[in-house]
Amino acid sequence: MTYSSFLQSEFLILWRRKQDVLNALLFFILVVALFPIGVDPSPAFLAPAAGGIIWCAAVLSILMAIEGAFKEDYLDGSLEQLVTSGLSLPLLMLLKVLALWGCVVVPLLLIMPLLSEMLFLPSTVFWVLILTLLLGSPSLFFIGLIGSALTVSLRQGSMLMMLLILPFYFPVIIFATSAVHAAQAGLSYSGSLAMLLAMSLLSLVVSPVMTAIAVKASVN
Repeated sequence: MTYSSFLQSEFLILWRRKQDVLNALLFFILVVALFPIGVDPSPAFLAPAAGGIIWCAAVLSILMAIEGAFKEDYLDGSLEQLVTSGLSLPLLMLLKVLALWGCVVVPLLLIMPLLSEMLFLPSTVFWVLILTLLLGSPSLFFIGLIGSALTVSLRQGSMLMMLLILPFYFPVIIFATSAVHAAQAGLSYSGSLAMLLAMSLLSLVVSPVMTAIAVKASVN
């Protein structure tokens, strides 16, 4: 096995299990679409709240996507083969995040124009929202993968995984929504974007190593 073949196999696995990704995307769309119906459909309410609505829906859908990231690999024994393959396990975890991020976030970004129009988000703020998703979502996947690896051997580890990683998601949500709100108010939002980038870069450095350690602990 090579790193390129592993990345290709990850995309193929996600394609075969595309129902999991589709469920996460459908959940995202439903949350955003139903929120105006259940709370307040007026533009005066939705426009200021659009960033928070979209980000909360994105976090929940990402949680759904990464909850079972290692489950099938653990059950069929391929996770143990990765540990004994002789390849760098942290690098394999990095490639796994790359494949998962591409399959979840890219479709999410493609449907974002329609959902932002539904929430009356101004076009000038739309691109700020896209930037927050591009800069902040990688950290959600990196952090979530650690929780998924830690709980993969547990029979009912989904709730435990959420309890473990949700506190680490709060700073990402706070800085992402503050950037959108600052853009809506005509204020500078570069500081919030810089914090999102810093958190993604920090998780890029830490997460592959921590995930590899958790995977080794789970298969032993």
